[in-house]
Amino acid sequence: MPESAKHHLLMLESGLAAAGEASIWARTLAAQHGVPAERTGDLDLCIIELINNVVDYAYGGGPGEIELELTVSPETLLLTVADSGPAFNPLDLAPPTQAKSLDDARVGGLGVHLVRQFADVCHYERRQKKNFFTAGFGDVQELPRRVDRRRSGLNGFPLERADGALITDEQRSDIDRRSLGFISRCDLFRDVPYMALEEILGRCRLVEYPAGAVVLRADEPLHSVLVVVKGSLRVHLGGPNSEDAVDIPTGQCVGELSVADGKPASAWVATAEATLLLVIEGPVFLERLLAIPRIGRNLIVMLAERMRRGNERIVARIRGAMELEALQRELDFARRIQASMLPGNPLLAGASGLDCHGFMRAARQVGGDFYDVLPQGPDRFFFAIGDVCNKGMPAALFMVQALTLLRSEAARREQDPGAQLAGLARHVNDQLAASNEAQLFVSVFCAILDLDSGFLHYVNIGHNAPLIELPGAAPVFLEQPRNPIAGMVPDLAFKVGRIAFPSGSRLLLYTDGVTEAEAVDAAQFGEEAMQQLLAGSRSDVAGTVQGIVAAVDNFAGSQPQSDDITLLLIRRC
Repeated sequence: MPESAKHHLLMLESGLAAAGEASIWARTLAAQHGVPAERTGDLDLCIIELINNVVDYAYGGGPGEIELELTVSPETLLLTVADSGPAFNPLDLAPPTQAKSLDDARVGGLGVHLVRQFADVCHYERRQKKNFFTAGFGDVQELPRRVDRRRSGLNGFPLERADGALITDEQRSDIDRRSLGFISRCDLFRDVPYMALEEILGRCRLVEYPAGAVVLRADEPLHSVLVVVKGSLRVHLGGPNSEDAVDIPTGQCVGELSVADGKPASAWVATAEATLLLVIEGPVFLERLLAIPRIGRNLIVMLAERMRRGNERIVARIRGAMELEALQRELDFARRIQASMLPGNPLLAGASGLDCHGFMRAARQVGGDFYDVLPQGPDRFFFAIGDVCNKGMPAALFMVQALTLLRSEAARREQDPGAQLAGLARHVNDQLAASNEAQLFVSVFCAILDLDSGFLHYVNIGHNAPLIELPGAAPVFLEQPRNPIAGMVPDLAFKVGRIAFPSGSRLLLYTDGVTEAEAVDAAQFGEEAMQQLLAGSRSDVAGTVQGIVAAVDNFAGSQPQSDDITLLLIRRC
């Protein structure tokens, strides 16, 4: 052993209290030396088994002296138990008979075999008319000959089902003493001597659940406490699939409050992964386990910690609700600002020989669609509709920038409407592309209607082709010329179109939120339906726009609106 090893001795008198006294001694030393909880649990189990074996067999329940030596180093533990009983080498014992089925599985009576299972090495020798049995834990290098290393395989002694398949201790309906190694890893049993728990827990059940299994339903009576031996549980507060959930990790338990007050469960409990649960019936938990003072203290600590986490969740939820409320107020304010930037109906109320109506409904509080109407004199008018990619606040801010640039360019009147539109498109595109770190873009259709010449001049900047309806003709899509979207690539040239627009003509501008509106079955409203609606409508411009919006809403039904819906209808009287 290294020089840093510490040696501790204890002399005991054989009797019923010997194992308990040795257990307290070993746990106290382990805590002083910072021994991990799992290794402390293994040490505790081995001490109890060895002491009980000496009391029952070496001295036959009568008087006798038992010597214990515990050597502790950073990497190892060595426990030696000495007695003056008859010579007996436990390492010569044959393994217990292998059970052929669960019903044949034997409970208890495996003390020495348990020690050989939980210790990393075991050694026996007879000297000075005494039996010396040493159990080593960790990287033990220095033991005399006749060392028995820990056996391979599950718990050393595999069981089989009737069909011959290997099973684990966790799959048995009752726990035998080999499977109680989890005790040291459970918060509820922390610092409780193994001996105090063995008989109680040995009659409880272990139940294995797959991931996602519902262990407990809200409002169901619960008569057992469930201790998580392996895996984890998730307590869903708002329903079986609620995201508002609390995790119960390995070593903790659920159901103790329901067992105590007799009231049904208040939440759903499901497994977060493949999980092994120790099921402790209510009377056993209340009358036997809680009678052990340390378990009562552990339970209070667990409940206090759970309450503390619950309070933190409540505070975080209240803070989040307050922040959400503030954000909603800000978004509502932004929505009102955005709506105020669009011209209100009736549009161009004082214009002679022209009638138009606009509509915009954002998919969220704020959107990226817009439309605009500006007079450039008594006989000339500017129209625009646009759609910024994406939705929400980023799109709304980019929309404000695009609309501001358009209005700045459209506010002045040039002699040639086509040249003005080409310059407008080029300038707006360059300005947007120059400061576009978010990589957003906008599609825009702009037009100038010159009443004196009777022509409609237009530029399509990557936008949906509008519908134009000339007197005596069916509405058709104004497909050409087309240009790229604005805001991504600077220094582009844009082509401008021109078409006669006599009295009785109508021009319908729209965004793809109209034609791509979806029904519950994912079908889209489509361009043809909109084209037919325009052709069949003889209402005024406001009635026609409202009719198209109503048709889109009726088509979508209960399907939520996924994109902004915007329309602008111009009619020359």
